[in-house]
Amino acid sequence: MVVTGLDVPAFEKVPAWVAERLRARVDRAADELLHELRERGTGPDGGDEERRVRSGIAAALRHFCDLVDDPNAGWGRVQAFYLRVGRHMAREGRDPDETQQALRRSALAVWRTLATVPGGLDLDHAALGLVVDAQFAYMDAVAEVIADGYRGELRDHTAGPRDIDARRRARLLHLLLAEPPADPDRVEALAREARWPRPRTVAAAAARPRGDGAVPPHAAPPGVLADFGAPEPALLFPDAADGARPVLPDELLRDWVVAIGPAVPLAGAARSLRWARETLALAGRGLIPDTGPIRSAEHVPALVISRAGELIDDAAATRLAPLRGIPPARRERLAETLLALLEHNFNAADAGRRLCVHPQTVRYRLRHLQHLFGDDLRDPRRCLELELILRRTLSTC
Repeated sequence: MVVTGLDVPAFEKVPAWVAERLRARVDRAADELLHELRERGTGPDGGDEERRVRSGIAAALRHFCDLVDDPNAGWGRVQAFYLRVGRHMAREGRDPDETQQALRRSALAVWRTLATVPGGLDLDHAALGLVVDAQFAYMDAVAEVIADGYRGELRDHTAGPRDIDARRRARLLHLLLAEPPADPDRVEALAREARWPRPRTVAAAAARPRGDGAVPPHAAPPGVLADFGAPEPALLFPDAADGARPVLPDELLRDWVVAIGPAVPLAGAARSLRWARETLALAGRGLIPDTGPIRSAEHVPALVISRAGELIDDAAATRLAPLRGIPPARRERLAETLLALLEHNFNAADAGRRLCVHPQTVRYRLRHLQHLFGDDLRDPRRCLELELILRRTLSTC
């Protein structure tokens, strides 16, 4: 059976556990391949291009795994993603043949991963042949979808000054979000062409669809630069530091998860987007709510923990040592109580409401914690460390 260009049987024949083991190594595989490309002198030069290449490799690997898991259901998501890629390339004036190199890179990452998993994947020659067939079927189908998106974008934007302005604004958006920052004179010239008055401050946002049926909005809010057709959709809000928060239509928030970075000077738009993307990733992992517009500034502890995860994990062994000898169930209750107290400035009543227990119970546990931790609970710096450690430790339990 064929599903709109995809050879489904090629994926149905691949053992399901191949995808499970590949998926666990996606990020490592992308990093290792980038390192190898740099060593050969054929990799990206860094900055925004390197981030885009790495993101493309990781996305291709995950999509391949999705198709092995369920080719019929998975292809709809993969197809929608690469249609956006094709449209985005057309808007940027890039050659669609670039995708062949990207697809070859993803295939190379698959082969390298199969060869380097500790203990191997126990694939015999027949099973390996099935993976090879599926990989080539994937490359053919994706290349066709990208070409369709590319042609569709060209058809949709061949007339009218409004369409020309939209293309110019999309190019301007990606120029402002590029790393390293683009030449200011080039930004000024393109902003004039796109009829976009340059604001003093901006806030960038990252977006992802809530489901397969999410439809990009027909137009961005006034003054907002937006590209929902890009592989990683982004927006740029003007004058976000003037006290007014960016306002998004309800219908947009119904279909899309949107994370908004901090307000920065125009030249720092890429920095704001980095924080927006990290915030969006946290929401995707269920670590913060994804309802309404998600603002990075309201989730600073979670972002700090995400950035310094390994360091916090290393510090946890020392800072939480006083709890080590407590039985597991009681240890978890004490840890949750300590976090609630730290979050509420040691107010037992507020911590009790947070934990749904009586304040007297909180005070009893606090006395036990004071006995265990001693002067550390009187030191603001130690308390901050403990709060970060406990937030990470309890979120991963």
